[in-house]
Amino acid sequence: MKRSVFKLILAGALLCGGYSSAKDLPAELIMGNGRSWKGKIIRRDGDWIEFNTGTTSKPMRIGAGKVKELKFKVAINSEKVSKMVRDREFDLVIEMVGKAIEPFAEYSDIPSNLTVYNALLMELLYRTGQYDKSLAISSKIALDGRNPTLQEKARLYQAMALIDAGRQAEAEALLSEYGWGQDEDSPANLYISAKLMVLKKNYSAAIELAAKVVAFHSQDPDWMQPAEMLCAEIYTELGASNPNMYNSAAEVCREILMLYPNTPEYDKAKRLGIRIEKLRAEQELKESLKPKEA
Repeated sequence: MKRSVFKLILAGALLCGGYSSAKDLPAELIMGNGRSWKGKIIRRDGDWIEFNTGTTSKPMRIGAGKVKELKFKVAINSEKVSKMVRDREFDLVIEMVGKAIEPFAEYSDIPSNLTVYNALLMELLYRTGQYDKSLAISSKIALDGRNPTLQEKARLYQAMALIDAGRQAEAEALLSEYGWGQDEDSPANLYISAKLMVLKKNYSAAIELAAKVVAFHSQDPDWMQPAEMLCAEIYTELGASNPNMYNSAAEVCREILMLYPNTPEYDKAKRLGIRIEKLRAEQELKESLKPKEA
């Protein structure tokens, strides 16, 4: 998933540019009939947009529903954002990108080139545990069929956000709606299904699904690495009833730390390793307090 963030940035981020004010936005307006104009959006008036091409003194008044797409000039420094993502400064990137697209908020109901920036926010909000905010964005992108690849990515983040937020019924309904249970060979399908099994506390099924990702999709780091991390998390949950599973979880964490530096899984493995040590200490304390047999 790390690689997908870079693709979004490289594909959609523009070099630094400016805008004059929230009511005077440079943009290209593309109509459904193929006609287009470059100019400035003067203002939004309900279901209407006033657009100035610069060729007349009076702006055009166009129904928002007739606009196929708006292409805005967004103030984003792509090199800076890319470096911040590499350094995993996700909160700062979220703030930076959010501020850059904030002036265009009242046009969010119209298809635009802002989708790529929202997709980046969707992913980073998910990574930082802000599931409801990520879900709000992914649910909207999932309805936009202009870019099937991005649409599918949004659906994946929809599912993952629902699962990680503990919203089991909604997650199951979404997976059923998208028919993901029918494609058993897809690493994304296997991984998300495994996460859903963890939420349902069906750990044996979860391990089996995650293991399939590792075994059959080892050349796909976007899904294999998260699947390995999921295995470590499952082993940790099983450690409550079988302390030996803590050893398995710790070993997977060590491998992730060694093999995948500078990745979200590396960060998760570090945090989980600390949690495992704490759980082990608590388990040892409980054992030490048990009455000894005569």
